[in-house]
Amino acid sequence: MSSTSSDLKAILRKTVEEDYKHRIAEIDEGFERYKSLILKIAETEKWDLLAWFEGTEPEDLEKYEKDLDLLERADLVKGQLKYTERNAFREYHLTKRGAELAKKLLNEP
Repeated sequence: MSSTSSDLKAILRKTVEEDYKHRIAEIDEGFERYKSLILKIAETEKWDLLAWFEGTEPEDLEKYEKDLDLLERADLVKGQLKYTERNAFREYHLTKRGAELAKKLLNEP
């Protein structure tokens, strides 16, 4: 491998490492949000997030979307897109893994 290729590889690896550190910090900073969402879904057994209403996107969508996406990728929640005449929303339920974790979170001191 040439020196230039090695330089490129090093630059790309460093960039990915920085992205990783940033993402870990985001998770640490937002831990209470994740915990709160899991407990909220556990309490209500399902939780709805409005995706759009008559062609407009709600303001709080972005606030929850990223957090719920991570929880879904971690197999803690499962979301399903649903429609009515005038809106669309995602309905979230805890997975078996998420329900077990919610019980443990509720029993934490």
